[in-house]
Amino acid sequence: MKASSRFVAFVALGGAVALAACGGSGTSPVASTPAITADSGSVTSSGNGPGGPPSSVPSPGTGTCTNDCDGTGQGPGPGAGNGSGSANGGGAGNGYGPGPGPSDGFCGNACTSPVGPDPADIATFLVEALQEEYQAEMLYRSVLGTFGPESAPFALIAEAEARHVEALQALFTRRQLAPSPSAWAPSSFPRFTSLPLACAAGVVAEREDAAFYTPYLQRTDLPQDVRNVFTNLQRASLENHLPAFELCQ
Repeated sequence: MKASSRFVAFVALGGAVALAACGGSGTSPVASTPAITADSGSVTSSGNGPGGPPSSVPSPGTGTCTNDCDGTGQGPGPGAGNGSGSANGGGAGNGYGPGPGPSDGFCGNACTSPVGPDPADIATFLVEALQEEYQAEMLYRSVLGTFGPESAPFALIAEAEARHVEALQALFTRRQLAPSPSAWAPSSFPRFTSLPLACAAGVVAEREDAAFYTPYLQRTDLPQDVRNVFTNLQRASLENHLPAFELCQ
């Protein structure tokens, strides 16, 4: 399994990136407008700066668990809800905050056969996809080991990555293949000195995770169950995980 050269280089440098500060202009806040809307919940912004701590209010996610045979079964999982706090410029604002609503989790099903036919290299790229998701999960668990098990948004996203691993493992099982063990562990990554730097590494990881699936989804010989799982995993990276990490870096 080849690690992403850009991601490894980023982590090797300890995630040392220039982070832009978000400052207020001292003017009154504007009306709240939706910034991001996804299955995991919505993120809104009002005023001129970031919001405060996460709230415990559940997010309005729409994930449902279905026992289908085409790889589309989405299960309930933790989502990004809304957190309230003061905005720069003197007004109240809404920031991001993880809440316990459903998001991009996956649920298992009772299917025992693939939706094929399978291309000759199916085992090779399923292993690569599984290692891609293992890498993301272990990175986020390494951050939790440094900053604590409740660190947002890593706690929720690490659990989502574990469900992504399970969704890929199901593709192996349907084909009577043994899922490969993880080549990654939390100890594979250096410790970050701050959560914003860890979030910046999450941004890199999720962008590369999403990009990994693009060439496979462009193939015409991809089995439908694999296509559906790959599509869901890419969407979760782009629509749920990436926005959360961009907001916390």
